[in-house]
Amino acid sequence: MFKYFKTVELNLILERLKKNDKKAFQKVFESFYPRLVSYSYKFTYNQEVSEDLVQEAFIYLWENIDSLIIEKSLQAYLFTMVRNRSLNHLKKIKVTDANYLIDISISLSNDFQEETFSELERGQLLLKAEGILNCLPEKMQEIFKLKVMHNFSYKEIAEEMDISINTVKTQLKRANFKIESALLIVSILFFLAE
Repeated sequence: MFKYFKTVELNLILERLKKNDKKAFQKVFESFYPRLVSYSYKFTYNQEVSEDLVQEAFIYLWENIDSLIIEKSLQAYLFTMVRNRSLNHLKKIKVTDANYLIDISISLSNDFQEETFSELERGQLLLKAEGILNCLPEKMQEIFKLKVMHNFSYKEIAEEMDISINTVKTQLKRANFKIESALLIVSILFFLAE
């Protein structure tokens, strides 16, 4: 079962990993493996490939821990590594994401790790998402923007817009569904056009 670590805990575990502590590695592996496989699957749509990519990422982590420069956090590093490996796999099998449709779709999921994207990539994702977002009803757009772009909590959105928390949740679910549907249609048309 996945355990959420605080940044301080992850930094301590990282120090233990650098000392080749197998128990620390096992703890990280057991904690992150299922979530990383799920994250990779959202790119590859292939369970076996996703499991292989995540295992390769962990092998790389273990074999190169001494020379790795982890700037933000171990969690962000793992998600970035899995994202890059997943995208590289798609390139190998000739699937491209020039319109960032996969990244936009993943940004709507629970596994979204904002720090895995560079500033430029985040900007491109926001532009694409805003294009799709403009097709939503005005109130739904506002709720979605407050949640996704301004990182408001459900309670903060409800207070800001003078609506119930349940209305916020319902509107966000509907927005996610409409955006994911639009992304699916756009991606199908994109792949048919090639």
